Amino acid sequence: MATTKRDRQRANRELRQAELKKQQTRAALKSRTIRWSKIGLVVIVLFVLSNWIFNSSSDEPALPTTTTVVETPTTP
Repeated sequence: MATTKRDRQRANRELRQAELKKQQTRAALKSRTIRWSKIGLVVIVLFVLSNWIFNSSSDEPALPTTTTVVETPTTP
């Protein structure tokens, strides 16, 4: 038969354990979120960097395209 003091101690211990579990779950979620954010940032940076490297690899400027219209005489 437990005393009221022991019942209070048990209830407080259960509350502390529940709070600790909630904090651990929150910390794990935060850690996962930060990890995936870093991975996403690295992927975006690599994508932008690769596009910049492959699209600006030629040193010569782009020449404007010109079209000339040649008229040929036609006989009716």
